[in-house]
Amino acid sequence: MLETLRSYWSIISTIITVVAVPAVGYLYKKYKQADAWQKAVELGVQALLRDRIVQSYYHYEERGWITLHGLENVNAMYKEYHALGGNGTVTALVNTIHELEVRDDKRPASQA
Repeated sequence: MLETLRSYWSIISTIITVVAVPAVGYLYKKYKQADAWQKAVELGVQALLRDRIVQSYYHYEERGWITLHGLENVNAMYKEYHALGGNGTVTALVNTIHELEVRDDKRPASQA
């Protein structure tokens, strides 16, 4: 059995080389493509979250108050934005939003 294996070893090693090397190269290329795609998706989601938080900041800052649901939404967006590696600029905006008066209705403060 060992002699038979030795006699065919060059053929077996050639077949392994011909099949394995291209397969590993193909799999590595697919891995790199998937990794690049994943990074692009993460950066895209981060950019969308940043945009929505900035829009919320300008909206609520101009109005001078925020609803409880609006505050919860901003907090949820910020949590995920930060988990994706967001920076301190948005943190400053969220901290400003936290300083706003929280109301549960749309009536002006003079009528509340």
